[in-house]
Amino acid sequence: MSPTPLQDVSLEAAAPGTTVVVFSGEHDLASAPEVRELLDSRLQQDDLLVADFSSAQFVDSSILGVVLDTQARALELGKVFRLQLRTTDIVQRAFEIAGVFTVVEHVTTRDEALRRDTS
Repeated sequence: MSPTPLQDVSLEAAAPGTTVVVFSGEHDLASAPEVRELLDSRLQQDDLLVADFSSAQFVDSSILGVVLDTQARALELGKVFRLQLRTTDIVQRAFEIAGVFTVVEHVTTRDEALRRDTS
C-alpha cells in the first residue's frame, strides 16, 4: 500500500485481510474526520486492523475518540482492532488517562499486533 492523503499517516498491507495504519507526527482535531474515515474504510475491507501510534508525537482527545469509536465499530462488524504503541510518554499517557487501554487491546510489537487470535 502507499501513503494516504493524510499527512503523517501511511498504510501497510501486512497480510491478506490485515492492514496496519501507521501514525507519525501529530494528530488532532484537524485530522480527526479523515482519520475516522480511513479507519472505517479499512474495517470494511479487513478482518484485522492495527493502528500503530509508535511514531506519533502527539494525539488529542478527538483522535482518542476516533480510536474508541473504531473499536466499537470493529465489535459491531466482528472484526479485530488493535493498537500498537511504543511511543512518547505524552502519547502513551493520553491513551491511559482517557481509558482507551481498558477498551482497546494494545501491544508494543508488530508481531503481537499481527497475531490472528483475539486473546
